[in-house]
Amino acid sequence: MQPLPSTDDLLRAMTVLGIAGDPLYIMRDLDPDRRRAHLLAHICAALVARQEALESLAGLEVDDRADLHWEADRAAGDVEALQAARLAWVQHIVARQRGRRPDPVADAVATTLGVLVELLSAPPRTGPVVADAIQGLCGAADHLGTVLRAHTEPA
Repeated sequence: MQPLPSTDDLLRAMTVLGIAGDPLYIMRDLDPDRRRAHLLAHICAALVARQEALESLAGLEVDDRADLHWEADRAAGDVEALQAARLAWVQHIVARQRGRRPDPVADAVATTLGVLVELLSAPPRTGPVVADAIQGLCGAADHLGTVLRAHTEPA
C-alpha cells in the first residue's frame, strides 16, 4: 500500500488542480485523518467530473472507458475491491438521497447495488440457491433494461 498523503499534500493538489472549495471550511474542526478524508473526497469528486468531460471530449466509447478504468484499477491495486467500493459509495448516496419515505426506484437501486457489492467482495459462493439468485438478478436486470428502453416519453 502506498503512503497516505499529508494534509499539506492534499491542499497543494487542490491548489494545483484548481479545485473549488474552501479548505478551511472542508477541514473544519476535524481530526487529522478526517481532514485528509474530507479533502481527498473533494479532490476525487472534482477529478471524476473532469475525467467524464475529458472522456467525452476524447470521444471514448463505453468499451474504451471500461478498458481505461480497468487498466487504471489494475495498476492501483485490487480491481474487485475498487469496483465494490465504488458500488458501495453509490449505494450509500442513493439511500441517503432517498429520504424517509419509500421510493420504489431508489429502493430497487440500493438493494441491487448492495447485492452486487456482496457478490464482488465476498468469497465465491456456490450452490443451487446462489446460482438461482444470480440468475434471478440477471433476469430482473434484463427485464428492467428492456422495459426502460421500450418506454417512450410523451412529447
